[in-house]
Amino acid sequence: MARTHHVSEASIHSMSDDKQFLRRHSLERRDLITHEEAHQAAQELTKNSLTCLKPIIALYPSNNALISLYWPIRSEINTRPLIEALSLLGHTISLPIMHQVKQPLVFRKFVPGDDLVKGPYGLSEPSDDKALIEPDIIFAPLAAFDRRGFRLGYGGGIYDATFTKLRNRKKITAIGLAYALQEIDQVPIEPHDQKLDYLITEREIISFS
Repeated sequence: MARTHHVSEASIHSMSDDKQFLRRHSLERRDLITHEEAHQAAQELTKNSLTCLKPIIALYPSNNALISLYWPIRSEINTRPLIEALSLLGHTISLPIMHQVKQPLVFRKFVPGDDLVKGPYGLSEPSDDKALIEPDIIFAPLAAFDRRGFRLGYGGGIYDATFTKLRNRKKITAIGLAYALQEIDQVPIEPHDQKLDYLITEREIISFS
């Protein structure tokens, strides 16, 4: 008789504890970044992101890739300069809408200057009258990352669910954005965890493709 692989409840709790420990310590380091350091890092991140995107976008007809970014919260590296730069270049930008944890995001069009509303989870999101978009390139926030291409999120599982859903439908490019100091040796992974294609910091572009 074939033996069924069984993941014990204790190992699941251990994995969860490991993730919580790593998440907490990575975010504590991120919180120590000064205003001046954050400003400079955002400029460098924008340059690196545009460099990374150029050959990816060139693969799409008329360079018309649909791009999802996110509005920064807490001490996340500032994505607003990148949103502005991509909008000025004529790209279609969307921001995510979070309806439920562990469920895929939906995305609505955003143009700099549009008003944002507070969603049910306190995030700044486009209003319901903005067009729904299914992005080709998705930028994701994170608590920590490793050199294998795995990200440690905030515990809601929404980006893993989103990447899984969209990768079952089409080719997408998943890009994590972070400060360099958010790197850790190894992110604990579970079967549902989705790898990134790229990770961009203020210092470098890391390709996992």
